[in-house]
Amino acid sequence: MDLNILSWLLNWPPSRRMIAVFLVIIVASIGTIAVLGGVTDTQPDENITVSDVDLSIRLNDDTEYPDTNGAVETCLGSGTPGDHLSVLGEITVSIPAAHSDDTQAVVLQLNQTKNRTVGTIEGQGSVTNNVFWVLEDDETLSVGNTTTVEVHVREQGASVASRTLSVPVKNGSRSYDC
Repeated sequence: MDLNILSWLLNWPPSRRMIAVFLVIIVASIGTIAVLGGVTDTQPDENITVSDVDLSIRLNDDTEYPDTNGAVETCLGSGTPGDHLSVLGEITVSIPAAHSDDTQAVVLQLNQTKNRTVGTIEGQGSVTNNVFWVLEDDETLSVGNTTTVEVHVREQGASVASRTLSVPVKNGSRSYDC
């Protein structure tokens, strides 16, 4: 077998098989460049983290309303409504500058009740989201028990940070100013 490339290149006209091999190599090379040519490493140097979670979960089983002696009065209620859960607190997320162009969302989920709430994050650096969430009591939680709470930070539809914690369920109450 002759290994001299010059004689191979000068052997004109080339055979149909050689032309087909040449075209397959060219098409495969162009296809590879087209598919992978625009892909760059966009992995940021720093990751988003859930740096602090301070939550309070309160359950109010009491459904009493204030006694107004039958008179029509306007009352302002404060606290957890009767037969409801309230989740109050703050979630702090650290967002590096590399993620400043993307939109992030904080997803808070109570595992036992399968309920969740979503809030958006504005800005970068250490960002604190206030949580104020009231939901109906579905009788899966009781005062004194703990529940598992999951916090996820989502970016472009994917979870980029998460934190799981156990939070005690406290007794909630409601007061009225009439």
